[in-house]
Amino acid sequence: MELLTQRLKLRLLNKQDWNFFQNLNQNHQAMRYVADIPDEQRLRNLFESRIETWEKGKDSYLSFVIERLDNKEPIGLHGLKGFAENQQQAELGFILHPNYQGQGFALEATKAVIEFALKAMGYQALVATVTDGNTASLGLLYKLGFVHYQTIKQNYKINNIWHDDIVLMLNA
Repeated sequence: MELLTQRLKLRLLNKQDWNFFQNLNQNHQAMRYVADIPDEQRLRNLFESRIETWEKGKDSYLSFVIERLDNKEPIGLHGLKGFAENQQQAELGFILHPNYQGQGFALEATKAVIEFALKAMGYQALVATVTDGNTASLGLLYKLGFVHYQTIKQNYKINNIWHDDIVLMLNA
């Protein structure tokens, strides 16, 4: 399974992507609004869960590697998390290496994932949870039509600091 855009290919995460996955998830700048830097075992478990076969209607992840078409370089991750209890909705998430932020790659990739999720997979709604302060991701999602659903105060802890979560929604 692949998604193609003008400059990018989004392909399924596989075992050969371990080094990229590890480096991205241990990059402090990339993880600033995502999570604490995981230890090796926790990161390995996370990776294994992301490469399992995905099936709509299960609590699982569909994870794409975002690659540049011009040089095949991996620049980020994108994907969907399905829910067993609500098969009409999925959560969207993405992370880009800091070297590739601010160049429109996240916008381009997210457009492709949204189209895939709503048209090909038949989801009726997409949810995105953004850590308060991540203005770049918020702006991108608002630009793509997401609307504020709720703010959950002091919901997520990163580096021993509690943050609000901003939950956005996009209906088909």
